[in-house]
This record gives sequence, structure tokens and C-alpha cells, in this order.
Amino acid sequence: MHSAYVPLYPLFALAAYFIIALGLFSLRARWVGIAVDAEVASRPASKLLGRYLRHYIMWVLGPWERALVRWRVSPNALTFASFLVACVAAVCFALGNFGAGGWLYLLTGILDILDGRIARATGKVSKGGAFFDSVMDRYAELVVFGGLAVFYRQSWAIYVALAAGLGSVMVSYTRARGEALGVQVNIGTMQRPERLFYLGVISGLSPIVETLFGHGTLPPFVPVVVALGLLAASANVTAVRRISHTLARLDGRSQPPRTEAEAPILPLASKRQSRAERVAK
Repeated sequence: MHSAYVPLYPLFALAAYFIIALGLFSLRARWVGIAVDAEVASRPASKLLGRYLRHYIMWVLGPWERALVRWRVSPNALTFASFLVACVAAVCFALGNFGAGGWLYLLTGILDILDGRIARATGKVSKGGAFFDSVMDRYAELVVFGGLAVFYRQSWAIYVALAAGLGSVMVSYTRARGEALGVQVNIGTMQRPERLFYLGVISGLSPIVETLFGHGTLPPFVPVVVALGLLAASANVTAVRRISHTLARLDGRSQPPRTEAEAPILPLASKRQSRAERVAK
């Protein structure tokens, strides 16, 4: 029995690290005050990833961020590293190693956070860097969901994985396309940080549930399938909401209301005729 838990030791260690760090962060918040990250505080709050949790994540990543700035690591190098880690995570998922896949997927998100923060800290923010980051993010997501689809290829769960992948890409695309047309599109709950956090954590811990309880007649790693289903539903709903929001704004711009001065001047006979028609109706 004990040998079955040996592969889970790294997962227990990683989980313990973040749990202990959360405890220390909570104690610091109680005794000294919450460690507020200025960038997190300046952005809108997330419904699924609250400010407290986001401040905690930035607090945990703070030492690594400062070290990367001292080492003069290029933001684009971190962006590409994030994509490479996503590829390794996809391979782990495809082979059924969900523990490693989940934590590597979380690492993908961490690197994605750090590349933008380091670019701002070192004054290397550029349109080219933002474009490269956005493109690599889309590749990373498609690769990871592709790995999950490969693992579930002989189960109905493959459709859940594909729907989640479709929704995650469309959430990002609808925002990017809408903002390119001048519409502010910042609505919806399941955005990329939420997808990375929840799917990464659940995938990373799912082998523990699998070892303890199994999966019965359901597909393996049941928590991951449930998470993919919720992600697919919420992400696609968010994408549809963004499409409706953008269309409403664009239609409103294309047909501005006419003022009285802009109304066409009809001949007097036409005006009288129209009045007569209205009276007749």
C-alpha cells in the first residue's frame, strides 16, 4: 500500500509548500497587514480569483521576480520558456502523468505572469513583446488541451476537453478582436489566469484522489473531467457574452441616432401627405 504513495510524494511536497506559504502570508496579514501588490490593486477584482489570493500569489513569486530582474532575464525568453513548459505539460497529460502535468501547467501561468511584470520593471515593454506573448499564450493553451484530448481519446471526455480548449481560445480571441475594433471587452469570469489556476491545481492534485478513491466506471482523473466541463461551459458562455457585447457596441456606432438637424427635409406636400396617412391609420 505504501508503495502506491511513493509517486505522490512530490505532489504532497509542492502542495505543502504553497499551503505553508499561504499560512505565513495569513499570519503576516494579521500581524503586520496584507502585503498589497500595487499592480494587483490597480486592476479590477476577479470573481473567481479574489484579490487576497492574487496578492498571496504575487507575494510568493516576489523573490523569484526580483531574482530574474537581477539576472537580467529577457521577458521574451520567459514567454518562450512558458510555451516550452506548456509543451512538456501536454506530453505529461497525454501520457497520464497528471501530477506533473498539472504543476507544469501552473508553472506555465507563473512564467506568463512574470514575463509581463519583468518587462514593466526593466522598461522593456513593447508592442512586439505584447504580440509575441499573446501568440505564445494561444499556442500554449492549444497544446495543453491537445494533450488532454490525446489522453481521453478513447472516452467521451475527449469532447469535454475539446470544448474547453475551444472556449479558452475564443475567450481570448473575442476580447482581442473586439478591442482591435475599439470596443472595450473586459466581461466574463473564466479568463486565462482563472483557467490556469483552477485547472492546474485540480490536475496537480487529482492523482491523490485517483489513488485514494479510483474512478469506477467514469473516465480516469474524475476531478479533471469535472473541471474541464465547468471550464468549457463558463469559457464558452463568456465568449458568447463578449460576442453579443461587441456586436451591440458596433451596431450602436454604425447607426448613430439622428438629430433633428440631420433629418432629411421633405417637401411640404410630402409632410402633409404623411400626416394624412397617419390620421387615416
